[in-house]
Amino acid sequence: MKYNPYQPNRIVAPGMFTGRLDEIAAVEKSLFQAKHGNPIHFIISGERGIGKSSLLMLVSRIASSEVNLLEDQKFNLLVVPVELGNVGSQIEIVRAIARQFKSELQRISANVEIAKSVWDFLSNWEVLGVRYHKSDVAPEPESARDSLADQMAEFCKHSGYDGIFIAIDEADAPSADAGLGEFLKYFTERLSRIGCNKVLFGLAGLPILLDRIRSSHPSAARIFNLLNLAPLGSDERMEVVKRGLAEANDKNNVETVITDDGLVLLAELSEGYPHFIQQFAYCAFESDVDDTIDAADVVDGAYQDGGAIAQLGTKYFDDLYFGKISSERYRNILNSMSEFGDQWLSRKQIINLSGESSTTVSNALNALKSRNILIADNTRQGFYKLPTRSFAAWINAIKSVEGRRQIDHTSRLPLEPS
Repeated sequence: MKYNPYQPNRIVAPGMFTGRLDEIAAVEKSLFQAKHGNPIHFIISGERGIGKSSLLMLVSRIASSEVNLLEDQKFNLLVVPVELGNVGSQIEIVRAIARQFKSELQRISANVEIAKSVWDFLSNWEVLGVRYHKSDVAPEPESARDSLADQMAEFCKHSGYDGIFIAIDEADAPSADAGLGEFLKYFTERLSRIGCNKVLFGLAGLPILLDRIRSSHPSAARIFNLLNLAPLGSDERMEVVKRGLAEANDKNNVETVITDDGLVLLAELSEGYPHFIQQFAYCAFESDVDDTIDAADVVDGAYQDGGAIAQLGTKYFDDLYFGKISSERYRNILNSMSEFGDQWLSRKQIINLSGESSTTVSNALNALKSRNILIADNTRQGFYKLPTRSFAAWINAIKSVEGRRQIDHTSRLPLEPS
């Protein structure tokens, strides 16, 4: 039994983090500005599996000096990690942040003197019960929001910390009715009015997050710097795999190596999605029996029962590709479109690519659009695309691995007698 270093089911640790140099430089500037009284709030946006949570965790560790990437610059912000889940109102948003703020203050209270007013405020929040206050009457959202801002300002003034970093992962989870954008707008304005400019918000979420914030308050999106994560480059993908093997070889008694074709195939199958890289590499590592990961191990790990393709499908795509589609011809249309990622394609192009009849394609496009499997261009009639590039990458992986399996199977067939 060997230690498998790849992490498809959890956030990637900073030691395994690769790439994102421009984004890291941008968030370091945000931390620096917050430290010096000019916070630049930011949103990390991107598709599922693109590495948003991992980047936000890295930023959190930089903010608290657990990780130092700049030799001449260290930060000492109190990190408040917040999970909003399916909160349904602003008072629940305030409650979630106050609960985590209190938890972090309890953690550091042995080393930092906390102002009594802060403790008195937080003691009024019954975080595990149904009430928000010691009384039976819940406070108005505006009052609760302003009170929390006041107490954070008190902490920044007296604690000796550089400020507060509020990290909200999966910030797209609350519905638009929860009012996250309105909360952020008025909370940051309250901080500015009372002279506290050392509280920084960092949000991570799907591309719908910015629109959801904007729908809550039209000008709320303006306070954020948007960091849109793109897939990793080929060299970065390979570096992720190599770092994993280096960690494994540091912990295991037997060294594991990877062949060039195995490394290239892992990079190709992932199409630059960090979660895909971790999943395919994890399964390839598990399939290896001779301490040398080659292309055959990658294919076996990807396509076996419970392998990488099945795991990614279960987490993200099975319902789109299998659950909502019974026709192989409709799947063939998706397969042909996947070669172009999430680019717009005309109906005529789709007919030519798929080889299906015009009637079949028309019926398929209407059905797939109604099931939210394809997106229609509202500005041009007859143009369609897959909903995400990651969906296309997963379909491409299925085709690539299946093609390799067929080639491998054919090459092993016994020769027919002459």
